Amino acid sequence: MFGWVFTSASALLLWGVSVSAAQSPDRSSATPSDIIITAQSLVFKNLENAAIFEGKVILTKGEFVMYADQMVVHFEGGPPGTTPKVGKGGAPSARPVTPDLPTFGNRAVSLIDATGNVVMEQGKKKAKSKKALYYQRDEKLVLTGDPEVWEQGYRVTGAKMTMLLKEDRSIVEGSRVVINDMEPGPR
Repeated sequence: MFGWVFTSASALLLWGVSVSAAQSPDRSSATPSDIIITAQSLVFKNLENAAIFEGKVILTKGEFVMYADQMVVHFEGGPPGTTPKVGKGGAPSARPVTPDLPTFGNRAVSLIDATGNVVMEQGKKKAKSKKALYYQRDEKLVLTGDPEVWEQGYRVTGAKMTMLLKEDRSIVEGSRVVINDMEPGPR
């Protein structure tokens, strides 16, 4: 019924700080697998393996666009506060990274947690919720907080929506579907 294409490949995580509200992310130099995040502010928490983007946050990956008040990008890696392994010549060795996950430096993106006025678009499909969790490894998107998905001809609401992107399959808990709904926006 609905599905989002959010494929993984080794992506580059980019961000802009102090982006004006009217400015859209510059996709001219991006490849379809790049993740581009723009926000008004960024706090990188190295010991917590996280980056916190706040204020009119926009994430783009190919044709997929997600808007939110805040996004927290969680990275895979050693436990927070651990000492990096020392390689040849006394230099820290890079942490192992799974090659199929987007990376930031030597850390793979594992989870993107979007909260506050979350809106997603891909082509003519649109969705909204209060919270969205994107699990990179499983290519799974979980929407909670009055989630709603619509496209011309149908509208789906529920308590929780889980979109299994690799399988182009969705599970909606507490679902309500309206077919031939001609309203173009959320309710």
